[in-house]
Amino acid sequence: MLKIDTEFRKGIFFIRLNGRLDNYENLDKVNSIIENIGIKYVVLNTSNLIMLDVNTINYIVNYNDRILKSKRHLLICDNNIKRKRIFNNIPKIDCEIEAFTLF
Repeated sequence: MLKIDTEFRKGIFFIRLNGRLDNYENLDKVNSIIENIGIKYVVLNTSNLIMLDVNTINYIVNYNDRILKSKRHLLICDNNIKRKRIFNNIPKIDCEIEAFTLF
């Protein structure tokens, strides 16, 4: 089961994922919110994920490509070295507080 926690603070939208992410439809719903509101900076915190499937990885990579075209930015927050390698083209941070220094 996946739990999604969101927070908007100082112009940055934080998405915290807990549990098993084996269906990207949940992320698609969050993406709709981001696009409708016009949020420019997004931090996707994957630190507490137990599982991440290939389709969801591809969705996140493609999502990053889409938001870059619309002049928005995505950061992955995770201190897991293996997951950091998966998202090699997306900027990464170890803790959410770092986002405030980058944006």
